[in-house]
Amino acid sequence: MNKIVFFISIFFFSILVKAQENSFIPQPESVVFTSGGFHLNSDTKVYVPSKYITDLQSIVTSELAKDTGLDISIHKGKTKVNSNYILFQKVKDASIDPEGYVLEISTEKIIIKAKDYAGLFNGFQTLRQAIPVGANGATAIPSMMVTDNPRFHWRGVLLDVSRHFQTKAFVLKQIDVLSSYKINIFHLHLTDDQGWRIEIKKYPNLTKKGAWRADRTGIAWWSREHATADEPKTVGGFYTQEDLKDIIAYAKTRNVEIIPEIDVPAHSKALIAAYPHLFCYDEVPEGVNFEVAVGGKAPDNALCAGKETTYEFLEDVIKEVAALFPSNYLHIGGDECNKSNWKKCPHCQKVKEDNNLKDEEELQSYFIQRMHKIVTAQNKTMIGWDEVLSGNGVKGATIMAWRRGKHTPELQAPREGYPTIMTSYLHSYISRVQGPTIMEPEGPNSVLPLSVVYNHEPVPEELTPEEARLVLGNQASLWGEFTPTEEHFEYMLYPRTLASAEVSWSNPKVKNWERFQHALETSHFERLKRENVNVAKSLFTVYPAFGIDQLHSKAIVYLETEAVGYDIYYTTNGDDPTIKATKYEGDFTATPKSLLKAGLFNKTGDLLGEITEVRLK
Repeated sequence: MNKIVFFISIFFFSILVKAQENSFIPQPESVVFTSGGFHLNSDTKVYVPSKYITDLQSIVTSELAKDTGLDISIHKGKTKVNSNYILFQKVKDASIDPEGYVLEISTEKIIIKAKDYAGLFNGFQTLRQAIPVGANGATAIPSMMVTDNPRFHWRGVLLDVSRHFQTKAFVLKQIDVLSSYKINIFHLHLTDDQGWRIEIKKYPNLTKKGAWRADRTGIAWWSREHATADEPKTVGGFYTQEDLKDIIAYAKTRNVEIIPEIDVPAHSKALIAAYPHLFCYDEVPEGVNFEVAVGGKAPDNALCAGKETTYEFLEDVIKEVAALFPSNYLHIGGDECNKSNWKKCPHCQKVKEDNNLKDEEELQSYFIQRMHKIVTAQNKTMIGWDEVLSGNGVKGATIMAWRRGKHTPELQAPREGYPTIMTSYLHSYISRVQGPTIMEPEGPNSVLPLSVVYNHEPVPEELTPEEARLVLGNQASLWGEFTPTEEHFEYMLYPRTLASAEVSWSNPKVKNWERFQHALETSHFERLKRENVNVAKSLFTVYPAFGIDQLHSKAIVYLETEAVGYDIYYTTNGDDPTIKATKYEGDFTATPKSLLKAGLFNKTGDLLGEITEVRLK
């Protein structure tokens, strides 16, 4: 019997030693390991405050069963045992911020302390990550003290469900996964040129016609011909209001707030297809297409800014949306408006003249300010993309700053007093491919590697401390032009949303790229696999660059990867590389037109990613 106890002890000790690696994502403020560990087993009891038992019970039960296979009993109120328990404890502690927590794991008990439900939920997610990956049945969790508070209280992900509709079940799955990484904002881009995805009871044609488009499956997004009026419209879908209530309720128990976006005045081709009278002209000009866009460019996609019926219609829509979503925020878009029709429209020009507006930029401000009044009348805070700053702006709104370069909304918005959410297209638009363009699925011809997302700093150093306090947080945005399937959608989401989660939650002083990469490799790729998530491994891809020296008839080749700690091996004779091939030590020369193949390998000779293949010509 003593030998059995001894071997069990040795077994659990080995698990603890292996588990005492800081593989949390996002990285907490402080993690201090202590000796020993907690033995989680079927006799462990969980105690939850009575106030939160309804919401937490099913989550804790299902997630622990998923993580360990154990059926753990949940009880409400105070503990009634002296050991082998997990306690969720609501406390008054000035050192714990909203959504923050303290996690104490000892040999006898586990305590999660927080001042609110969100903090208890977040602490539980960290506890789940402390459970050794692959646990099955009784398992040891290393003893530690974790103290943690969020850097930002806006930690968002945008899901574009307009370009390609995603089912309710799929959205719920993403809420499950991303909330486990402390993402707390789901921004649903519900309307655009290619589809209207939300039921509006007063205007049924929005979903009867606006939610469906002609099939162009298999044709590159930017090469698609416009739909004709007589061809079938079979691609699409929409959420009923009951669907959205289910999503909102599900998200709430996982500390996720759903932010709806109704994108106007541009990106409105599906809306105009459903209700053409909202377009600029009373008589439709020849050549104007009023079908839901199928992809590519969508001309004539801006609502009329001069017709009063436009604002009456949008007020009805916003009233229904505001009543449905409990969030204090409502996003109205306001981006990328082509104003060419406004310049020719008699209704728009009359409004411009009547209101002494000097140009169409001020006419857009007029439109946005009308929208702001509509939104605030529903006791909501209006969010707009940073184009709403143009013209006369819209005081009282919150800005999503996405443009960079010629436009600097990341500086302009907070300097002008606007609460600002950073969603830089250079660092956070995860619709961009994440590896060499020759290796990735269809997407924009630009690369946003995982390391660039991770190393992003959302608060510009040019801001004063007072201006920096207006930065509400950070958001990754997945635009849906190139994500027609659930598998592709997830491929683009993961693991870059995990990097964004750490940017949004963790103090920059505790961030470290090498630690983050190691955490993915040793724990989180496996955890996501267990959740049946399709994860990109582009992190391990080799990037090739070469030039042809015509004078000396040679190719000069340079190879790089964003992953650290591994070696690149390559061939130029067409063979697949192994660790017996040539190890990359620096740029080298090769024969022009030869076939270069390169891969990233660990010390034991395992190929970590796909083999990069390129003809040197």
